[in-house]
Amino acid sequence: MELLRHLNGIPREVLDHEELMQISLPVLRADFAVYETYVYPTEPPLNYPISAFGGLRDRTVSQSDLEAWCEQTSGSFSLQMFPGDHFFLNTTQPLLLRVLSQELHGDW
Repeated sequence: MELLRHLNGIPREVLDHEELMQISLPVLRADFAVYETYVYPTEPPLNYPISAFGGLRDRTVSQSDLEAWCEQTSGSFSLQMFPGDHFFLNTTQPLLLRVLSQELHGDW
């Protein structure tokens, strides 16, 4: 629960709702288990463009972590950083959707 509060991605009203959290915790635990146990298999880069997005105040995923995605493609790579933390998509949704739309129209 402390990690969930730290990540700031779940509204406090949900975190404080005991019954809802009892239902949600098994799914969240499974998600964290996949993240913690995943081992990346080395493979050739994709021949597709990759766009990465991140939050400027994210304490979990750094800008250099996101920049490393450029190694996963032989195509174009772009990185956009937005105001906000790990869940910047909740606080910058209109801006993010505008940038996504521009990325998709430019690549297709």
